[in-house]
Amino acid sequence: MRLQEKIHLYRFEILLFALVNVIFNRIFFFEIGPFLRYVWPLNMVLLGFASVGIFKERNLFLKWMKNLLFLGTILVPFFVEFLFARHGLRGLSLLVYILYYVLIFVEVMQQITNPNEVTVSVIFGAFCGFLLLVFIAAFSFLLMDYFSPDSFSNIASGNIPVLYFQFIYFTIITLTSIGFGDILPLSDPARLLTGFYGLLGQFYMVAVVGIIISKFTSR
Repeated sequence: MRLQEKIHLYRFEILLFALVNVIFNRIFFFEIGPFLRYVWPLNMVLLGFASVGIFKERNLFLKWMKNLLFLGTILVPFFVEFLFARHGLRGLSLLVYILYYVLIFVEVMQQITNPNEVTVSVIFGAFCGFLLLVFIAAFSFLLMDYFSPDSFSNIASGNIPVLYFQFIYFTIITLTSIGFGDILPLSDPARLLTGFYGLLGQFYMVAVVGIIISKFTSR
């Protein structure tokens, strides 16, 4: 089996490994400085490359859009200080991440809901979909905080990687409806955005995961 075929066969497993790594491996690093300088950029690049095997090219426009956004997600971590120090480029960089991983999320949803493909790999794909939702929501909250500072309470100021982990935590708590209340949306746009992702998280849990598991168990 060729390498490209193997990557496509295990595409969800590869993506799941990268997503778990980029979201949760901060658990194992107690020193924030070296982690933000070396590990976080490497995590983001790894996630970018892990997502490549997900796409099935269908038309030229999507192919070029995917390639341009992919290039952006790879370059941003290497120039994070330069880009995020400039007002306009900071917002553009966050938007690139959101758009690229929305494309991946849509692609994953199309593949795991395919009625002709019910495998263990698809279960991994369903988990990837939820973690992609976490990733997209976290960057949406970052973008909200960029356009409207002080939209959230108890968010410590810092650079984007520092804020990223605070919003990753807030996103997971929101999507899983745990709601500790230590971080709160303060403005109306922030509350509505939080509510939107809260509803989306519950819909994903009930509808998407339920459909996939029922298909898998009734094979």
